[in-house]
Amino acid sequence: MRIRELKSELRKRLASLDNPMLEARILLSHFLSLNISELITKDGNEVKDEEMKAIFKAADERLEGRPMAYILGEKEFYGYVFHVTEDVLIPQPDTEILVETALDILKDTPTPKVLDICTGSGAIITALKMERPDMEASFSDISEKALKIAIENYKNITGETAEGREGDLFQPWKGCKFDMITANPPYVTKEWYESVSEEVKREPILAIVDEEDDGLGIIRRIIKEAPSYMKEGGHLILEADYRQHEKIRDLLRREGFSFINTQKDLSGLERISYGRMN
Repeated sequence: MRIRELKSELRKRLASLDNPMLEARILLSHFLSLNISELITKDGNEVKDEEMKAIFKAADERLEGRPMAYILGEKEFYGYVFHVTEDVLIPQPDTEILVETALDILKDTPTPKVLDICTGSGAIITALKMERPDMEASFSDISEKALKIAIENYKNITGETAEGREGDLFQPWKGCKFDMITANPPYVTKEWYESVSEEVKREPILAIVDEEDDGLGIIRRIIKEAPSYMKEGGHLILEADYRQHEKIRDLLRREGFSFINTQKDLSGLERISYGRMN
């Protein structure tokens, strides 16, 4: 079968998805190792049987709801390509707002020490390091498998090694102090989780759902415990759902944070809250 014929067949198979043309193009590009223009200029090329089997298998997985990032084994974030598996959340464009906010806050801080907890794929801390090479990076996760991927991503993208530790929130960092702490922790309530897409339900629930009714159980712990791990004038930056930021700002105030603010995401919804510890 030629590429043009396979492309047509894929579009038919993927017709129930939102954008079957794009889905087909992504699969063909990945499994045939061709860029978008080459898919056009070489569309008369024959596709090997093993390549065709892999592409149809991937198409079937997409129809079953498996996220494209897990099929490809990678996801772009902040201009960098991260390895992802079912053991980590798929980095999302809205989280880039956290990176931008952190970089803006750190612009006048020389050689900042930054800790990213609940690091997952390591997307946040790795992107920060790439933009601030002078930064001293540390990160941790409660999941051994996630931490292994974060360490791998950090090394492959930055070309350096960093302090990656396994443990629950701040438990691995006793005695350490940081200029900034970042976190994209679990914050989805059990009720909200029922209505998320089937693709999201393929991601690790440990990294998504919080046990408290308002989804703020882990965030409360972070805000309460963070001051003990922060230098004077350090910042805490948290990602959460737009329905939670009013409470988060109040929690930050109660724990003594100042200069509290919230940034909106690409949809205009509140996404990132942060504060300074005096």
